[in-house]
Amino acid sequence: MLACAALLPDLVAAAASLAGVAPYGADGLDYFAGMSQGDVDYNRLVLTDPEAARAEIDKDREGLLASSASDVAQGFASVSAPVDVAVLQGEGEMAAWLAYAIHDGLAPGSQGYWDDSRAHLDPWGFELADITIPVLLLHGRQDNFVPFGHGQWLATHIPGVEARLLDNDGHLTLAEHRIGEVHAWLSQRL
Repeated sequence: MLACAALLPDLVAAAASLAGVAPYGADGLDYFAGMSQGDVDYNRLVLTDPEAARAEIDKDREGLLASSASDVAQGFASVSAPVDVAVLQGEGEMAAWLAYAIHDGLAPGSQGYWDDSRAHLDPWGFELADITIPVLLLHGRQDNFVPFGHGQWLATHIPGVEARLLDNDGHLTLAEHRIGEVHAWLSQRL
C-alpha cells in the first residue's frame, strides 16, 4: 500500500495503512521492541538463516491448512492483547475469516508466506518521503503483532499523513471495528 502511494501517485488517489510495518533497519526504530517472542525469533531466523526459516514455513504449512477457526482463535489468543482476544471470541466472524485467509493463502504452497516474510525485512525500494498523496494511518497501541512503535515511526516519516494512533485498539480490532471509517476517509478523497 505504501509502495503504491510512493510509486504510483498518478494511479492512486489516497491510501490507508492499518497496523503497517515500518522498514527494517530504519533509523530511530527498535524493530523488535514490543513484538511477540515467537515473531522476534522467526524474523531473526529469516535474517540469519533463510533456509531454516523457509523450512520452518514448509513444516508449519500442513498444520495451518488443517486448522479450524477454533484452532486459529486459540493460536492467536495465546499471543494477542485482550482487545484482540475479545474480537476472536466475540460474535463476529474474525476467527472464521482468519482461518479462511490462512487456508486460501497457503493452499497453493508456502511461497506467498515466504515472500511476505522477506518483504517485511528486505529494503523496500522506495522512500516514504516520495509519498505525495493523502495517507491515513491507523495503529493500535495494544498491537502485539506489529508493535505500536512501528505506527509511531511511520506517523513521523510519511509526509502529510493523517495518523490515528489508537490507545484502545490492537491488531485485529482495526479490521473488526475501523474498516467503515477507513472506507469513508478514502471515499472523501476520490
